[in-house]
Amino acid sequence: MVKSIGTDEADGIQIRPFLFIFIINSLFHMPLSKIPKALALHSAIIGFLFILLSNTKGDNLKLWDPNNKLTWKDFVDTTLTHSDRAALTNSGIRLDFNQTSQHSITINVFSAMDRDKSWVDRNKKSDYILSHEQYHFNITEYWARKLKKDLSAEHFTTKNLKEKVSSISKDNIAQLHDMQDEYDHDTKHSEIEPEQKRWEKKVDDLLKSVEQYAPTSITVQIK
Repeated sequence: MVKSIGTDEADGIQIRPFLFIFIINSLFHMPLSKIPKALALHSAIIGFLFILLSNTKGDNLKLWDPNNKLTWKDFVDTTLTHSDRAALTNSGIRLDFNQTSQHSITINVFSAMDRDKSWVDRNKKSDYILSHEQYHFNITEYWARKLKKDLSAEHFTTKNLKEKVSSISKDNIAQLHDMQDEYDHDTKHSEIEPEQKRWEKKVDDLLKSVEQYAPTSITVQIK
């Protein structure tokens, strides 16, 4: 859904940041202690929860950084007795923008993971599973960069700004969702090692293809 999270006004033009929230797993709403026994029937080893980060304290967020990869310290350490899941990564994209002049807007887009809402079963930790989680995070970063690329290529006016930002963001989020599902499907949640390696190379190549959009901020012109 689309949620307006604030309003800035400059030069008589009303600018509304948009936060697109997409929740993929109902576990987000459930205390770890109350995850139903029915989850034990699931074949998935690793759960992935994607949201666009909203009212999350900055101290709990870990921004994507090629030099600061995920560690198990970024996850809530727990034990699940009625599930075969090993870990869950809560990561997402945040987008906001501010009008910097009469004819330009700075758009900030970044990917981050929420440490307080990501967890790991302490009995199932391994470097291999951590790497699988890291590539979930890497996929999120790819689509954050792709979003910046698509926004940079668009032609905005004061009349179409809201509609186009919404449309472009929704499209990218839908494709991000699909890619995360495809990643877990192909690798069987990391169980198929050759597929895991194939996906790692694929995601690495995708990130390189949009390397110029790694900076958080872009500036777009409006007419």
